[in-house]
Amino acid sequence: MTVRIDSFDTAGPGDTDGLVAVLSAHDPARIRRLALLVKTEGSAETNDFSRELASWRAREAVLAHGGGDLLERSVFLHSTGAEGAMTPFGYLVVELDDADGADGSGATEAVAVTDDAESTGGEAAPAPRGAPGPAGTLCVGIGRSRRIRGSEIGSAEHVALAEQAVAEAVADAGLDPADVALAVVKTPLTAHDEPMRVTSAEAKAVGALGAALALGEVERADVVPAAFGRDLTLHSRRTMVFSSSEAACVEVLVFGNRPGAGGDLRIVSGLLADVLDAPGIRRVLAAAGTELTADGTVREPGQVAALLIKAGNRRDGTLRGARTTVLTSQLDPDKHVRAIMSGVAGAVLGTGRMFISANSVHQAPDGGGLCVAIVGPPVSGAPATDVPPRGVPASVAASPAGGAV
Repeated sequence: MTVRIDSFDTAGPGDTDGLVAVLSAHDPARIRRLALLVKTEGSAETNDFSRELASWRAREAVLAHGGGDLLERSVFLHSTGAEGAMTPFGYLVVELDDADGADGSGATEAVAVTDDAESTGGEAAPAPRGAPGPAGTLCVGIGRSRRIRGSEIGSAEHVALAEQAVAEAVADAGLDPADVALAVVKTPLTAHDEPMRVTSAEAKAVGALGAALALGEVERADVVPAAFGRDLTLHSRRTMVFSSSEAACVEVLVFGNRPGAGGDLRIVSGLLADVLDAPGIRRVLAAAGTELTADGTVREPGQVAALLIKAGNRRDGTLRGARTTVLTSQLDPDKHVRAIMSGVAGAVLGTGRMFISANSVHQAPDGGGLCVAIVGPPVSGAPATDVPPRGVPASVAASPAGGAV
């Protein structure tokens, strides 16, 4: 099996022209799994239907490309909110059957890389996971829970269903829980059988705790309703959760490196201390094999197939000991976080095409975050300004509107 990642820009939530173009390069009969990770603009309110429109149009495109069978092998992870320097865009992730029939089975071995977040005032972060070494190449797995009932939204049963979906995705990827580099979890905040809902933060909290249980990162006895969204010492270090009003079940996409998986992509993940932790982003990129210039920017942006970040603000609203207006502004805190993080990460990556999700409740220490880089081999010896990002047509990347990266 070989995993490929293409990126495509969108002109609006309902625009699928770029998706159709990158889909056309893949024979649907060879696609074993398909996932979409899409950032679309919108207010991110519960009744903002930009995400519903984007998901509906994406499903139409996948159905037209490969029929109902391909749709069943697909997950759609749309996230609203593209503030700041982010370009509304998506990642198409496909796992293809190899022509030689190799099954890519085997266990993963992560390689430790020194990582230190103390200089930023945050908790010392563990080494990025999946650094270069004998740990194979990128593999993916998908999982889904059953439909979540209104009486279960935000409850211990919701946590259990998230745990089950993550465990299913881990098994589908052929990984051990300890070798997962990233679990992306989409979890409902509204019920579809009765008028029940929780807040986005509550939905993310239970989704993250379910993932942390599946990955063996927290003790089961500690995951009780009184801790949901409150005991922030309980957290995953490899999970990115976003809430959804259109989904009726928990959907999961898991990434890791596995020997024999095929392809040339590698994934590395590591914690960030806070929204200003540019050194943490650089550490993850460097651990993945990306060369940085003397000024700390990515030398070949085209080498980075995907950059995903979960970011958050401290519960007390401070940043490195100083007051901010994140909790007192008329703007939702998540909008502040996405705008800040996109500028910091974009300055390192050299492009606004990155997937940033806000509110890291139970996904990192208080105020911290997660950075994930999926990287291929060097594209060429050309200067960085001559190398378009992966999956973006050179004519778009080099145009004044697209911005040469």
